[in-house]
Amino acid sequence: MQQKLLRKAGLLVIVLLASGAMFNGCIDEPNPPVLDRIISEVRFVHAVSDAPAVDIWVDDEKVLSGVSYKDNSDYLTINSGNRFLRVVPAGADTSQSVFRRLVSVRSLTKITMAFFQNVDDIELMSTQERFTYADETTPLADSSEAALKVINLNFDGIDYGIAKSVEGNNFESLVDPVPAGWLSAYEVIPAQSATCFISREGGTVITASQFDYDFQAGFRYSFIIVGTGEQEELDVLRLTDDTP
Repeated sequence: MQQKLLRKAGLLVIVLLASGAMFNGCIDEPNPPVLDRIISEVRFVHAVSDAPAVDIWVDDEKVLSGVSYKDNSDYLTINSGNRFLRVVPAGADTSQSVFRRLVSVRSLTKITMAFFQNVDDIELMSTQERFTYADETTPLADSSEAALKVINLNFDGIDYGIAKSVEGNNFESLVDPVPAGWLSAYEVIPAQSATCFISREGGTVITASQFDYDFQAGFRYSFIIVGTGEQEELDVLRLTDDTP
C-alpha cells in the first residue's frame, strides 16, 4: 500500500512538473526578480537612424516615452540585476516591440545603453561610465584635465574618432578612430575650448562634422558618432558622464 502511494505521489509530481513546464512555455517574456534598494543609474540613447520615436520599457514599466532618433535620456534610477528591456514604437502596445532582451545591470554603476543599427536588426551597446562605489569616484588627478570617450555607432561600419583643429589648418587627435560598434577607453585631455571634427584613420577629418566644444576641468564625456558613412549624415551626440 505504501509503495502504491509513493508511486501515485511520484506520478503526481511528474504531472505537476509537466504542467509547470507547459505553463512556463506559455510565458512569452521573463519576469525577473527585483532587489529593492540595489540600484544603478542608466541612461538610454536612440541611435537607430531609420526607427521612429520609441518608448522604452524596463520589465513591466515604461520608463521613457517618445524618444526620437539622436535623443538621449538623463540618468534614470534602475533596479540592478537582470532586467528585461523592450523598445516599442511610441504609443504602441508592447506586443509590437522592435527590440527585446534580458540584460544584466551591474549594481551601483553608471551605465549608458545605446540602441543602434537599423530597425530590422537593432543592436544594444551597453557601457559603464564609472562605478559609484566611494573608492572609485576620485576626481581626475590634474585639476586642468578632462576625459573623453568615443562610442562609434555609425551604420556603415567605418572607423571614426575625434580630432581638434590646431594652428595652420592642422589637426590633432583627441581620440583615435575606433571600429563601428566599439568604444574607446577614456582619453585624458587638457580642459579646453576646441573646434572638433570626426576623424578617420590616417589623420584625415570630415570637415562637414565641425562643431565647437568646451571641455571643462574634471568632467568626463562620451561622444557618440551616429549616422551613415555619407559625411553630411554623420553626427556626434555629446554627453556628459561625470562632473567633478
